[in-house]
Amino acid sequence: MEQKKEKKHVCSICGKPSEATICHACEEKIRGEALEKKKEMEKAGRTDTGRR
Repeated sequence: MEQKKEKKHVCSICGKPSEATICHACEEKIRGEALEKKKEMEKAGRTDTGRR
């Protein structure tokens, strides 16, 4: 009888065992980096935000 080999699921970012494509820790890190970049872009776009 043939036994099915169960594929190991690993995170695509860090390679640690995970049921999801990207583990929770990596997902949070990516979201945080994206939020920081968004804030920097929004801040750079405002040239008239100084006190008067």
